[in-house]
Amino acid sequence: MIASFALWGIPDLFSNTGGRAVVTIGDQEIDVVEFDRAYGQRLRQMEAQFGQVIDREQAAAIGIPQQVLQQLVSERSFNMHAKGLGLRGSNRQVVTTIHEVEAFEGFDGRFDRTAYENQLAQAGVTPGEFETSLRNDLMRRQLVEALVAAKPAPDTLAESLFRYRNESRKATILSVSAQEVGTIDLPTEDELRAAFEVEKGRFMTPAYKMVAVAEISPASVAKPDEVTDEELEEGYAARLAEFQTPELRDVDLVSFGVNDKELAETFVSRIEAGEPFDTVLSDMTDFQPDEIALGDMSHSDIEQDYNTKVADAVFALTEPGLSAPAQSVFGWHIFRVRGITEPVNRPLDQVANILRQEIAEEKALDAVYDVSVEAEEMLARGAGLQEIATNLQLVFEQATVSREGLLQTGGVVQGAISRHLSDVWALEIDEPVMLEPTDDGGFTLMDVTDEIPPQQRPFIEVQDQLRENLIAERQLAKAGEKAEELAQSLRSGEPIATLAETAGADLLETDWITRSGIGRSNQVAPIVGRLMFQMAVGDVAVERAASGDGYVVVRLDDKKPGNPQTDAAEYEALLDSLGTAMLNDALVQYESALRKDYGVEVNTNLLQQVINPQGAL
Repeated sequence: MIASFALWGIPDLFSNTGGRAVVTIGDQEIDVVEFDRAYGQRLRQMEAQFGQVIDREQAAAIGIPQQVLQQLVSERSFNMHAKGLGLRGSNRQVVTTIHEVEAFEGFDGRFDRTAYENQLAQAGVTPGEFETSLRNDLMRRQLVEALVAAKPAPDTLAESLFRYRNESRKATILSVSAQEVGTIDLPTEDELRAAFEVEKGRFMTPAYKMVAVAEISPASVAKPDEVTDEELEEGYAARLAEFQTPELRDVDLVSFGVNDKELAETFVSRIEAGEPFDTVLSDMTDFQPDEIALGDMSHSDIEQDYNTKVADAVFALTEPGLSAPAQSVFGWHIFRVRGITEPVNRPLDQVANILRQEIAEEKALDAVYDVSVEAEEMLARGAGLQEIATNLQLVFEQATVSREGLLQTGGVVQGAISRHLSDVWALEIDEPVMLEPTDDGGFTLMDVTDEIPPQQRPFIEVQDQLRENLIAERQLAKAGEKAEELAQSLRSGEPIATLAETAGADLLETDWITRSGIGRSNQVAPIVGRLMFQMAVGDVAVERAASGDGYVVVRLDDKKPGNPQTDAAEYEALLDSLGTAMLNDALVQYESALRKDYGVEVNTNLLQQVINPQGAL
């Protein structure tokens, strides 16, 4: 259903007006309450979509209020016009549409009033508000469908576009590798030094910072040997659930609607009377046996998905069988228990070492906190990081390191500095020592004591790299010359296979490649594919290889346009998309005309107060 047309870039008509209307369309107004409700609903939709809280400041930064406003203006404009044309959304249409929404169905696949109200409540909408909005949507839909019915069928345009997009071509390609061009003149020292002078900027050391990190954690000061047997036993009892595999039930689930308790009881009665389970399932539901299998579930799994009463009914069974019907907000449920897996406890002697370390770390938390307080006091007195680390017996590391973790002395930084590299590198030399808590209950102290800007690397250090670069450049240039010679010979009529054999070049005859398939074919790189569609049949062209280490000589052998008759499904899809695009263009123009006819005025001051009430104070 097309519900709004707000995001198509219709220009805004802003003005500063008084009153409590956020926007006025003709003789109708959208007030603060309506806008704020729509804005809140959009934020909840975004939070559900992205799985995170989005506050109004964040939403305003990406233009959400303006999108919501434009949507409201669009809907109201079309509503006003549709009403003026005598269009209406009937009660029957509203009821039929609601009953067709899958989210409002119960487990039996039919409309469920409770599910309907629950879904609307979660969206922050009352049934009355939803039905009014739906009625307006249906009214707008009639208007849009009238435009759809009148849209021109763009057969001529579609055929031309299809033939162009689906044109296919094939070529023969010679590949000349820079590594296979034979001997070249090696660069002299004078040439290397000249290249160095030109490319000095490429041969710089990274910026370095001399950083220091000190840290302490419960694990580093824990003393597991001091944990007593009594503490170990108490800890085991308190954490027993951690060392226990819960009891499981291998279950199938049959569900009925919230008002179908009698059906659920009849289902159980027929099974208990001796009828085969699969027969009753097929007779009373639309499900197959493999569609109701949930597999192994614990008591907490069922409790979380349904409720405690349902879970208790399932786990009341001491052997495979049917549970009594139990009710949740989703309906009435019958579980068939197919198997029972008893709980398994890991004995204390198997987990003693792990548990002893955990208890020791918990006991060390207070000691770590006390050390952090002492560290803060020493910082306040002006003590340096190394002094603090020495006095408090902290792990202390110092190194001169780049942002990427490269040591000035060579190698890659490890240990505490590596763990906190991004944080410590963000510090400046004149900033105070940073004290940061860590997730494990410890803390880290970080400091920058010196900064070393990028330095010019000496010629002697980079001459080998310069030599490799110059050799590669000369090999590539020679490959280009060789490719041009092959291209000229090919244009002169020499057989391409003979040229390939004589030059030692790789030869490839491509399959048919479509214009829309450029970049999707594994045969040729996109740059070669695009070149093929710029050439005339019989033309020969030279292009740099996509790998960068050679050239290719391309001869276009043949081409053929796309054929709508042989690719009917793809052609129909294109025809449909063109029709939709043309309809969208028409709707944009239609709405623009409506806005011009009705007149749209936005109260910018009031809008800003609603969007950012704190900033308006």
